[in-house]
Amino acid sequence: MYDWGMSILGLTTDRLALRPFSLEDLDALHDILQQPGIFRYFPHTDPPTRERVARMIAFYIKQGEDLRFSTWAVVLKETGNLIGWCGLNRLPETGEDEVAYLMSQAVHGKGYATEGAQASLAYGFSAIGLERIIALVHPENIASQRVAEKCGMSLRDRVTYWGLELLRYERFPREWKK
Repeated sequence: MYDWGMSILGLTTDRLALRPFSLEDLDALHDILQQPGIFRYFPHTDPPTRERVARMIAFYIKQGEDLRFSTWAVVLKETGNLIGWCGLNRLPETGEDEVAYLMSQAVHGKGYATEGAQASLAYGFSAIGLERIIALVHPENIASQRVAEKCGMSLRDRVTYWGLELLRYERFPREWKK
């Protein structure tokens, strides 16, 4: 169902390519992250500077090289346009592996976050062999809760990360269809 070829190169779904970020993505990602309210459910709600976006991209690239997974650039296969990010992220505070997604407001409601998250979970369990993947969701972010649920993740508890009370969803490989 998914093509991950050489894992570090990312993966594809029917409509999306999830690939490592490059500095060539800086302008497009910066534009997405400037959209009003895009960080409404994040610890820092102010849009990041170009310099901060460049540091984020550098972090994602390094994490991908170190772990064989990361938060990837999400590109529409049909147009080649960057529409957001999705992938796996290791939380340095806890060592947990998280599926994370953020899409441009222009593509909300089209199922891209779910499609990318499902592919990321499949990759994490099947290609990397992760033992557990979580999703952290703000309690008011109903759309993100639905993404986690559509991916077969179960609500585990409420936790505090980065000063925010969040819902922690989880999924295990034994629950994954291979």
